[in-house]
Amino acid sequence: MGEGSATIGGTVRAGMAGWSPGVRACWAALVAGAGLGLLPRTLPPGLAFLSLPLELAATTLAYGALYRHAFGGPAGWKGLRWGVQEWRLLAVQALVTVILTVVMAVLAVLVGAVVVGIAKSNAPGLDITSVDAWRGALDGPGALAASLPPLLSMAIMVWLFLRLSLAPAATIALDRIQVLSAFGRTRGVVLVLAAAGAVLAAPAVILVVLIGYLRAVAGFAEGALIPELVSVACVFFYLIPVWTAALVDVYRRQPAPTPGTLRT
Repeated sequence: MGEGSATIGGTVRAGMAGWSPGVRACWAALVAGAGLGLLPRTLPPGLAFLSLPLELAATTLAYGALYRHAFGGPAGWKGLRWGVQEWRLLAVQALVTVILTVVMAVLAVLVGAVVVGIAKSNAPGLDITSVDAWRGALDGPGALAASLPPLLSMAIMVWLFLRLSLAPAATIALDRIQVLSAFGRTRGVVLVLAAAGAVLAAPAVILVVLIGYLRAVAGFAEGALIPELVSVACVFFYLIPVWTAALVDVYRRQPAPTPGTLRT
């Protein structure tokens, strides 16, 4: 560790360099994860509650294989394995999901209160049941002020997601669950992670836009199999491998936080 500070270019190069080796070493786990990832799209409405557990299991299979490969853990068959590392990663993903959900709920309440306050200050007799009344109250000078709290809350959520993004790498590297204890490892590299993530995700975003355009031109129905297959393959065979490789590189370059502190 501590091989020099993480940079945007270096993180992007590490992500791309780790893409092909990761897929070659872990293709069976990625195939299994992609298959699980497709299941929520086929569930009937009565079983929709299974979507989140299935998606967590799918990504855990993929991330577990890639992180074990990166840190020299048990190989499994072409990455396909469910062991203690996967249980730990599943716990980490569940805890991070809970943290993000709680923060998002709190921010939603605060944003709602601020927007209502702005609307009522612009229109003291606001009829909260009227869409036109809300539109009028938040139009003009109030539009900018009302747009700032949602944008700020989005920025906070992205910041928190990135601050927790090294928790899986720390969990596999240290052989114990790391969530808030890994918070300090992203100190000073949030902008690097955000920029590198945007660059690495750009090809996938372009592909998704292209799929959407072709879906409209070809007349595919919503949820058609071929576009769904391409989207899931893009996530499991490109986005997850390159993002994992990028995070492993940043983890190795970041100093460990002082035990018992978050080092914010």
